[in-house]
Amino acid sequence: MSSTAVSPNMEKGLAFFRKHNPAAAQALEEKLGDFAPDLMRLVAEFPFGEMYGRDGLDPKLRQSATLSALACGGHENQLRIHIGIARSLGFTRDELVELFMQLAPYAGFPVTINAVLAVKDIYPDT
Repeated sequence: MSSTAVSPNMEKGLAFFRKHNPAAAQALEEKLGDFAPDLMRLVAEFPFGEMYGRDGLDPKLRQSATLSALACGGHENQLRIHIGIARSLGFTRDELVELFMQLAPYAGFPVTINAVLAVKDIYPDT
């Protein structure tokens, strides 16, 4: 069953996503919006609308947890989206490299190398 109603969490989630990574938000909306609208709704409502709107962690710490989980899971497409969000939240290239280097002894060098190369692609001039 597909629901076209826009909930407050969906509105909040889309606003967050569009603010912090407008190109990725637009691409995902174009790819999923008509094809899998319920999935698009869930993505907007839960991680972006509900989780990112919670109190208890500052945005950079919350984003660090997200980046680490995506890198360790090998979710490169989503990792790149969230590196873009991290950039919007004020992360420097060096902070992201250091964050991913911290994963090496726990998740392995392949995870770290892949994540650092994604940072290099998204921060090419720094």
